[in-house]
Amino acid sequence: MNAKRLIIYPILLALTVAIATRGFRFFGTDDSLLLPLLITLGFFTALFVIAQIIKDNSIVDMFWGAGFVIGSLSTLVFTKSPTVLSLIIVGFTLVWGLRLSGRLIKRNWGKPEDFRYAQWRKEWGDKVVITAFFRVFMIQGIINFIVGAASYTVIRFNDFSFDGWIAIPVIAGLIIALIGLFFEVVGDEQLRRHIQKGEKKLMTSGLWKWTRHPNYFGEILIWVGLYITGFALINTDISLVFYGILIVSPLIMSAVLINISTPLLEKHMAKYDGWEAYTQQTPMIFPWGKKG
Repeated sequence: MNAKRLIIYPILLALTVAIATRGFRFFGTDDSLLLPLLITLGFFTALFVIAQIIKDNSIVDMFWGAGFVIGSLSTLVFTKSPTVLSLIIVGFTLVWGLRLSGRLIKRNWGKPEDFRYAQWRKEWGDKVVITAFFRVFMIQGIINFIVGAASYTVIRFNDFSFDGWIAIPVIAGLIIALIGLFFEVVGDEQLRRHIQKGEKKLMTSGLWKWTRHPNYFGEILIWVGLYITGFALINTDISLVFYGILIVSPLIMSAVLINISTPLLEKHMAKYDGWEAYTQQTPMIFPWGKKG
C-alpha cells in the first residue's frame, strides 16, 4: 500500500465512524447511524460476492444508486417517529437511486467488465479478490454512506413541521434537489436519444448547451439541496458542529464528480470533432462557470 492510501484510508474510516456515532458520542443503535452504516456495508459485501461469482467487479457502479436506497430505507425503518419531511426525502431518494441503478443495469448488464476494472484485475493478479473487496467495494460502501449521511441524519432526527421560518430553507433545499433531479433525468434522456440516432458527434443541444455535463451538475444540486434540508435539525439535539461536519456529504460527491468523473469523461469526449469549440462555448459543469 502506498503512502497516499496509508493516509486517506484511515481518514475515511475515522470520518465514517465519527458520522455514524455523531462525533464518537453515541455507539448505541437508538441514537446513531450505525445500523444504516452496517446495512450499507452489508449491501456492498453482497455485491462483492456476486461480482466474484460472475467475474465482474464493475457491477458496483451499476448499484451505486441502490446503495442510497438501502441506506435511506434502513434509516427510515429504525426511525421511531418519522415526519413528513423524512418520508419526502426517502421517497425522493428512492426515485433518484432506483432510476440511476435501473438505467445503468439496463445499459451495462451482460456486457464485458468495464475496462478500468478489467485493468485492475490484471494489475492485482492473484490478490484481485481481497484487493477488490477493500479497494473497490468497501471504499465505495464507505463513500456511499458518507455522501448519504446528511440525508440519513435528517430522516432520522428531524422533528420538522411545515410552519415557521425554518420551513423556508427546508423547502428551498427540496426545490434545489428537484431542480437537480430535472437536470440529471432530462440530460440523460437527451443524451440517450442523441446516441440512439447513431450520430457519431457531440451532444451540444438542450441542457448540453448550458453545461457539458448536465447530469453531473444535477447530481451536485441534489446533494446540496438535501444538505440544506438539514435546517430541519434546528431545535433538535443534533449539534450545529455535527451538522457543519456533514457538509462533507455534498462536498465529497462534488469533488468526485468534478475531479475524477469529469476528467475521465472529457478525455473520451475530446476525440469528437468540434470538441475545442464546444469547450469554448459551454462551461464544464456549472452553467455560470468559466468556459474553456
